[in-house]
Amino acid sequence: MKLMIGAVFGLLSAAFALSQQIGVVHIPLLESTQPTAEQKAAQLPPGCTQQTGNFADGAVFPPHHQKRIISLEIVKLTNQPLEVGSEGRAEVRLKNIGDHTISIPWSTDANVIQKAPNPDLLRWEQATLGIVLLDNKNRTIALKTADWPLFGSKFVRGSQLTLKPGEWITAFLHFRVEDLYHIVTAPEFPLGKARLFLEWHQASRTWRREKCGWNRVWLDYGRGGYYRQEHPTISVLIKRSGSSEAKSAK
Repeated sequence: MKLMIGAVFGLLSAAFALSQQIGVVHIPLLESTQPTAEQKAAQLPPGCTQQTGNFADGAVFPPHHQKRIISLEIVKLTNQPLEVGSEGRAEVRLKNIGDHTISIPWSTDANVIQKAPNPDLLRWEQATLGIVLLDNKNRTIALKTADWPLFGSKFVRGSQLTLKPGEWITAFLHFRVEDLYHIVTAPEFPLGKARLFLEWHQASRTWRREKCGWNRVWLDYGRGGYYRQEHPTISVLIKRSGSSEAKSAK
């Protein structure tokens, strides 16, 4: 009996050790007045008057066609109900619920992309978190989210994070209750009960200098079906700014 109890305790301890949070990140708001690291890198070299270069895109496929499974959850919202056009803040979680380790970019420092041994060959990983609204008619609207990617490079220590099965990260990000793609205007925005869910977009990027510009490659994880994303939803109430319901809930 003691041997059995000890074995069970050992299994529980091992499971607890694997299921843990290994990082927290605060996604900053994008400061549009400052040039991005990409804009700095793309500046014309001496003697050049016009930008040159090509662009190609493709996909990143999972090894052996075995998708990596992640859960993307909005854990908590700082304010409820949400008003059309207003800003919100969310605590979100990305968890590896599959059987394989995954590697994600983890730095909010955009200058990571320029820290390479060869300044004419830049390679980095990039990812963003996005919040999507699902209304009571099951229509989806991508909301405006703090448009600040996470960056990762094998040349910058600590800029990439490996999640073992059962491990997760927590992020805090800002969003606005507006249509990211400007398809649904503020007066048309759906009101009432809705649900929000989280999405993860990751890409592998390469810039190779070519004379007066860069040849750029974008390899998308989503296009290659690298991840299988599970999206638990959180219930919200959408109100028009100044409505009596919104005022009473504050």
